[in-house]
Amino acid sequence: MQDPRMLFRLQPEGRELLSAQVDGESPLRGLGMLAVFSGHLDAGNIARQVNDTLLERLDHQLLASFDADQLVDYRSRRPHITFDGQRFTDYRAPELQLHLVNDVLGKPFLLLSGQEPDYQWERFVSSVLFLVEELDVRLVTMLDAMPLPVPHTRPLGVTAHGSREELVAGLSTWSPQARMLSGVGQLLELRLEEASYDTSGYTIHVPHYLADATYPQAAVSALEYAGAALERMLPTDELREKGREIDLELDRQTESSGEIRAMVTGLEQNFDQHATKSGEVRSLLLNRDAQVPDAESLGAAVEEYLSSQPRHAQEHVQPRSIMPSRSQDHLNLDDTGSREEDADATDGTRPDSPSED
Repeated sequence: MQDPRMLFRLQPEGRELLSAQVDGESPLRGLGMLAVFSGHLDAGNIARQVNDTLLERLDHQLLASFDADQLVDYRSRRPHITFDGQRFTDYRAPELQLHLVNDVLGKPFLLLSGQEPDYQWERFVSSVLFLVEELDVRLVTMLDAMPLPVPHTRPLGVTAHGSREELVAGLSTWSPQARMLSGVGQLLELRLEEASYDTSGYTIHVPHYLADATYPQAAVSALEYAGAALERMLPTDELREKGREIDLELDRQTESSGEIRAMVTGLEQNFDQHATKSGEVRSLLLNRDAQVPDAESLGAAVEEYLSSQPRHAQEHVQPRSIMPSRSQDHLNLDDTGSREEDADATDGTRPDSPSED
């Protein structure tokens, strides 16, 4: 294997922070790391939503960039470029980066995000393990999402995994024993655990008919799990508001179509029949003896706090709309705005669900 350290390049800020000393220690050492990759197991486009929310709403610094030319298959996920009628401009190269991010309380954590590598998985994972060791990362938390036959009218489920027992035990609403197609995130979690590093991971369950859509509710759930595991306050208020708009449109289309209504009703009946009984799934946000608040109460508390904080200046960006799929089981939501760079943002395939042996 080629030297994994040659796969990434530290930015000047990264080198300065690594060499800086506060009370004899680097301010980068001993932090938690959040890892999220677009591509495999990215139902509801949670990777882009999580990455955009954190980098648009929170103060951050770029620490390291990975060499996309060595990792990405450009022909399967072609980058975007702008044609102004006469010449080409604004080439958007694929990115895989490590950022230092401060949460809404100013507490730092590391964010590893970008396109899932197509090539050199083991070398990439080795380079991440080098950074984890160099920075003395205390916990690596993974986020992804998978499509399942569940209704949007029920709470989103999760499959929790990882080596930190207190951060994953009792959280899963579905935890099968299965052989599945791997992504780089799963390989990274495996290699981290083999190297005795602490990990936690949260795979959000997204209704299969919304898997190709931008589903803010899934990103909210993912950020809540990540924030609780890393002990950081992560912003979700804008995603919640977008989610309410999506819910209204979903309700409208469900009521206006007998076929969609029948599908959702069938999924609800199956969900209610097989869902974990109330009280069996604990909350990562509370002690075992505490009462679990409902989603609206929790969301209202978070939004009330965030509304009191100074907002970071940012350009208002409309969420990408949920578009109709070729599948008859996908809902057709009205266009609520799109971003040019989001088109064909992934490789055009949806993640495979685990299949039981």
